[in-house]
Amino acid sequence: MLCDIPVTITQATLGSELEIPMVDGSKEKFKIPEGTQTGTKFRIKQKGFTSINGRYKGDFIFTIVVQTPKRLTKEQRDLLEKLAKTMNEQPPVKKKGIFG
Repeated sequence: MLCDIPVTITQATLGSELEIPMVDGSKEKFKIPEGTQTGTKFRIKQKGFTSINGRYKGDFIFTIVVQTPKRLTKEQRDLLEKLAKTMNEQPPVKKKGIFG
């Protein structure tokens, strides 16, 4: 089973325990580590769909999608601006070698 799970920027940055909805309607607790990036995939073993013959359950795979807020309060904006001043705001450049 593949699924996108939206998280806030603070959950991705600080790490968070999420409740992931399973295919059977239950919820599974799963801890994402701090610094989790959009597109990171995680696996919960044997929590996916049951095979056709019913002998085993597949894995549940989900992808983290970090949601950037569209509107901020003045306090939130001020806090983010203070954080930005303490960080190098340029994303790391991935250096490509001969083979890509």
